[in-house]
Amino acid sequence: MKRLDELTQHVEVGRYYLVPTVTASWCGDEKVWPVIGPQHNDRHCLDFGYDHYHIDPRFVAEGAGAGFWLRVSAAPIMTSAAINAGGLPKPVWRRRICRRLANPDLAEVGERAARHPNWQCHFDEWTGKQAKRDSRGWICPHRAVSLADHAPVDGVITCPLHLLRINAETGVVLPPIWGAHGNA
Repeated sequence: MKRLDELTQHVEVGRYYLVPTVTASWCGDEKVWPVIGPQHNDRHCLDFGYDHYHIDPRFVAEGAGAGFWLRVSAAPIMTSAAINAGGLPKPVWRRRICRRLANPDLAEVGERAARHPNWQCHFDEWTGKQAKRDSRGWICPHRAVSLADHAPVDGVITCPLHLLRINAETGVVLPPIWGAHGNA
């Protein structure tokens, strides 16, 4: 069974992988969550100073309640005085089944982000930049997240952390297709 950081092609729904996970409280649930990318904060542009991880929606069981998938993208596993106050642990690799290729509400998440001035700053800063490429594939220039295990859609890989759209052929960060920036 391969770790996600060993893949050279996108994940396949129904297959098991070793996935980074953290045990933490998120939206009132204390459990083991699949995560993607490094623990970080987004003080610059996004004005979100809490240290956090992003949940990897590809390995989450079906969500509960309206808005669950929006929360997966918009509400990271974070630390604050009231939530995970002791900090977040380092990820532990665990066996998980891939349930989907991306967040089912990705388009709505993008629409909401495009209407927010902090996200406009973020998109403006990164649009046109070149992603790096390693032996496995493209790496998002914002948080250095490998995109090798993410499926392109219509020739574009969308980074699940902060919605940067990367041309799967050239590695150039494309403008968002949503809202004021959009051409869709």
